[in-house]
Amino acid sequence: MRRILLLMTTVAPLAMAAIQEPVRVDGGLITGTPTPQWTPDVRVFRGIPYAAPPVGDLRWRPPQPVIPWQGAKAADHFSAACLQAPTDTEGNAWREGMVPVSEDCLFINVWTPAQNADARLPVMVFIHGGGNTRGAASENQYDGAYLAKKGVVFVSFNYRMGAFGFLAHPDLTRESEHHASGNYAALDQIAALQWVQRNIAKFGGDPATVMIFGHSAGAGNTCVLLASPLAKGLFHRALTQSSASLARNMTLADAEANGAKFAESLGAKSIADLRRMPAEALMKGARMGGAVVDGWVLPQDVYSTFAAGKQNDVPTVVGSMAADGVGVSAPRKASEVPDYAKKTFGPLADKYLKAFPAATDEQAAKSAVAFAAARAMAGNRAFARMQTKTGKSKVYWYLFSHVSPIPDGLVWGGRPAKDWGAYHGGEIVYVFNAFPLQDWAWRPVDLKVGDLVSSLWVSFAKTGNPNSPGLPEWPSFDPKTEMLLNIGDALRAQAPPDKLVLDLMDELPVPPRR
Repeated sequence: MRRILLLMTTVAPLAMAAIQEPVRVDGGLITGTPTPQWTPDVRVFRGIPYAAPPVGDLRWRPPQPVIPWQGAKAADHFSAACLQAPTDTEGNAWREGMVPVSEDCLFINVWTPAQNADARLPVMVFIHGGGNTRGAASENQYDGAYLAKKGVVFVSFNYRMGAFGFLAHPDLTRESEHHASGNYAALDQIAALQWVQRNIAKFGGDPATVMIFGHSAGAGNTCVLLASPLAKGLFHRALTQSSASLARNMTLADAEANGAKFAESLGAKSIADLRRMPAEALMKGARMGGAVVDGWVLPQDVYSTFAAGKQNDVPTVVGSMAADGVGVSAPRKASEVPDYAKKTFGPLADKYLKAFPAATDEQAAKSAVAFAAARAMAGNRAFARMQTKTGKSKVYWYLFSHVSPIPDGLVWGGRPAKDWGAYHGGEIVYVFNAFPLQDWAWRPVDLKVGDLVSSLWVSFAKTGNPNSPGLPEWPSFDPKTEMLLNIGDALRAQAPPDKLVLDLMDELPVPPRR
């Protein structure tokens, strides 16, 4: 670990960030703080309000303007994370840095290397993952200093999750001037992007060069923003890590019915009753975490929006891990697989079993991972095909196959961590240069891959094209060749591996979550 830290300290420029402070943003003046010693050229502003606290009567309403403050606010610490169930992070350095949770959580963070407000640097806006039920911009793994050091202004923010971000209900629809409900998380994300448009130039950022990117649920949310007319013009490139989703989102009627059952389960007869309840009581209800076709934020589901060519047409990067596939879970016991295949895939069960054999429990477990990964890859390819067919902007496809040096003895989900390979979320450490967070035996190849991947992401943010001198060649997606960038120990363009298995995914119905 000491060697890695030394590498980072020796490459940092000597210049110091010099944005004039205090900075005036929506609501008042703020001051920032320096970042750690290996990025002295970056200044960070944490916990800036971008909307009023969504509490009391503002619970389940679109985000409202910031409440002004007096004097200069010290933006020197992260805000509370949005309400979520407790998560055991012991021994998980990636997620350490979580802060207390609160309903008052709509805050944004900015890392800037700009020497003055006229720098007009590209802006990278990150949407955190966590299944839309947990997570926060304050997690250690999302520190933006290293990306900012490469010449961008980096932005992250919190957004409402679970029931607070996704509850639809007939009463909410009736009180809305848009006759819509259920998409408060997306409205928070749009409000954050609007804040960027109004304020980011004060930090040396260019509001005309904004890239949104997210991981897992954050990537799914990125797809919602690509489909929402309310987000049009707020960003100019998009990148999804491990969840490019042409979703067929729930209808408003179905979401309202679920919301009414949720209220009934808590003994509430109206939205007024729910708004009077303590926030913690609302954590006990049903899991919610998906955008709704409400006729306003989403006039159509994401799939139909892209099929009709109505998406926000910007250059896009999509990709997944070689052992990805969160949310798709086939049985890991050989005895359960035949019945699962028959019930899930019907007449295609034999094709499934041939591609994903399960003669033993060990083989069944490996096939379950392979199936989930193939499903993730197929989702990215479907996205790339659709954008190429109905859009004008280029799309780039990647597969992250490089495997981290996971220590022996580490157990995740009841299995040896090494069994996961290039696991869901494994690219984050490389994109954010988060190596110092985890005391693993990082190798020179890990540092090299991290430097190349983060540089590709930054190049894409700057120009809408990941290609630039000194970086691996990455062709845009062509339906005739379907080339992707394989991010392994070395990075190279190639046709997708196991194309026959990938093509099978187009035949198989999407399995339900288990």
